[in-house]
Amino acid sequence: MGNSEFGGARYGSGAGGTERVRFPVLGGLCERFSPWSYDLIRIALGAALLPHGVNKLFFGDVVNATHTMEKLGLVMPGAWAWFIGVLEFAGGLLLIFGLFTRLVALAVFVEMLVISFAVLWPKWWWGAHGMEYTILMGVLALAIFLRGGGPHSLDRRVAGAA
Repeated sequence: MGNSEFGGARYGSGAGGTERVRFPVLGGLCERFSPWSYDLIRIALGAALLPHGVNKLFFGDVVNATHTMEKLGLVMPGAWAWFIGVLEFAGGLLLIFGLFTRLVALAVFVEMLVISFAVLWPKWWWGAHGMEYTILMGVLALAIFLRGGGPHSLDRRVAGAA
């Protein structure tokens, strides 16, 4: 099969050469927005964390988080619950804007590991309040930690200004 059978615009290059969009009608869209695709992943993770932090910090869910920390046997469970609330709220905002991205992503990765394997294990399925969501968030956080803020992050702007 030749590349001309698929048509479409070029939207990036991989190790094997130029990739093409399989649906020509999407070519322009993909070409225009593909530079933002990584940022979209970073922003989505931050946006997913944000309401969890809001609930802990402003709507009393820190009490439930404190009980969870007590069950885990952590010293000062209330302090840990507030820390997690701040991480989810402020860290979510920082991920959205791409500031201190690697530090926040690493902290979120550790949080998701703890939630997955110390709180939710061995439940997997969503119907049983399983861990598939936290595993996904943890993998995204790890990938963001490895790559950094990306081309449209405040991290990049700050580094460029130095």
